[in-house]
Amino acid sequence: VKPYGADNFSVTRYHISEPYVDREVDGEQPDARLAAEEEGKRLEELHREAERERREQLEKAHLRGSHALRKVHLAQDRERLLKELEQMQYMDRMRRRQIVAQMPPQIFVPAYKRMEIKEEWQRELEFAFEDMYSEGKIKGDLILQFEPQPLPAPSDTCQDNDL
Repeated sequence: VKPYGADNFSVTRYHISEPYVDREVDGEQPDARLAAEEEGKRLEELHREAERERREQLEKAHLRGSHALRKVHLAQDRERLLKELEQMQYMDRMRRRQIVAQMPPQIFVPAYKRMEIKEEWQRELEFAFEDMYSEGKIKGDLILQFEPQPLPAPSDTCQDNDL
């Protein structure tokens, strides 16, 4: 190992002419107490700003939560109403079916068919009457065959204005 001595280092002949350290011309130093007060005010302002932002975020979160809760309640109310309407529709349908089941079947017969049935009934009555008359059960004038019935006695309890 080669030992290093002072001869092995190179030397430069260039020297920097300007000074390494500048002296401060202005001899005033800032007041540390004022700087500390300003820094305290700045930190206090930052703390207040952070607290205000935190409160705003909490308020916004509360508003979002209440809005979401309101939407959930509205959805639940809508579902409940739909179920109630469905149940009411089912009950109405059952009531209508019951009413229709109690109706006489002649209602559902069309008008022309009812007329045919009525004419057929009239023909049957006429044929029955002709058969009775031709067999001799009824003789003479029909008006004289029927005995007039007296009118029923008027009752005081009947207050019907149509009579």
